[in-house]
Amino acid sequence: MVYTLAGGERSLKTKNLITLSCLTLLVVFLWAHSLEATSALAQVSVSRNQANALTEEFSFVIKDLGIHHQGEDNNLNLTILLRYKPNISKAQYPDFRWIAKDIETLLKNYPKGDDYWELVNKRLTSLVLEKYPSVTKVTITIDVSPSAGVPYFRSSKVTRERTAMRKVQKRP
Repeated sequence: MVYTLAGGERSLKTKNLITLSCLTLLVVFLWAHSLEATSALAQVSVSRNQANALTEEFSFVIKDLGIHHQGEDNNLNLTILLRYKPNISKAQYPDFRWIAKDIETLLKNYPKGDDYWELVNKRLTSLVLEKYPSVTKVTITIDVSPSAGVPYFRSSKVTRERTAMRKVQKRP
């Protein structure tokens, strides 16, 4: 920078250089900011397209279900979360009461009385996906109240998702 000795003031040339430098920085800043804004707009556009994708879920609770399992009487609370196929018709919605009844029936007639709750829950989630084709994902949480033999609250949570069916290609 060039300074004049008289009065310690900057010369006109120095002031112009500073002004030009500031303007250049401002232009670079605005240009970079416009790139960020363009990128943000593109992300908003993608988000809007994703927002149009439909995810539909339904949940219900089976409360205070008494069953005999692992050699003793147990009190269960089950939370069932279902995810449906996108854009299903009204006729394709399963009546959740049927699903509840199927779960209760399996629990009351469960063949292996010594299975851990995790194994029982895996069987329940499998049942729901096998029997209800409009359900693509199911999460079941089994909450077991303390009992005489096990004085602890316990819980099992299992999520099972329908896998996409691949077409099998025939080999020549």
